[in-house]
Amino acid sequence: MPAPSCNRGCAVAVEIAIIVTDSPPLITLAVAQSLDYLLYPALPVIIPDAVFHEATFSAGKLGAQEILDWYRAHTDQVRVEPTDIFREEMVLREAMPGRKPARDLGERAAIEIIRNYPLADEARTLLLSDDRDAARLLVFEPEKTILLTTWDYLRLLEEGRRIQSAESVIESVRQAGRNPPGRDLWSDHDPEVKDAVRAVIDRAHRGETPEG
Repeated sequence: MPAPSCNRGCAVAVEIAIIVTDSPPLITLAVAQSLDYLLYPALPVIIPDAVFHEATFSAGKLGAQEILDWYRAHTDQVRVEPTDIFREEMVLREAMPGRKPARDLGERAAIEIIRNYPLADEARTLLLSDDRDAARLLVFEPEKTILLTTWDYLRLLEEGRRIQSAESVIESVRQAGRNPPGRDLWSDHDPEVKDAVRAVIDRAHRGETPEG
């Protein structure tokens, strides 16, 4: 879908899909009981199957049940995307019981999604990651990918008046015994990218449709 037309000098609201490329953002938001924040921009939320499995495979894992319940309640907007990487890994695990999980499985599944996700010419993908090496995800379609940490994303929602305080969310996670990363990637993006993302957040805040 082409981006809406805009007079010269204003920000163009491009279409953006959110891809959660590793499990820590899901766990952090689950612990803070804030998974719904992923839905606030009213955008598709894509979770690679390997990432979802990593976050939920153990019922006793921190945040696992919350993530499962949230996904089941929002299958209209949240999609667990199948990948060949994860399917092949599961076949190997079945054939070789006790096999150690493949290294960087979630990241490789995310890269598969990024490479194959059907983006329109003017579309961009917002990658949500707390991996210190997440910049490797930008190898494919770097001009169409916007990399943010969970901290960046929460601050963006706060700036757009979608939540009251990003810091209060992070503090609630710390109180639960988890220390989420506080890296800032948002500041590194150029003004055009920032304006595009802000426009989408603002549009959702005003309850407009993508064509609005």
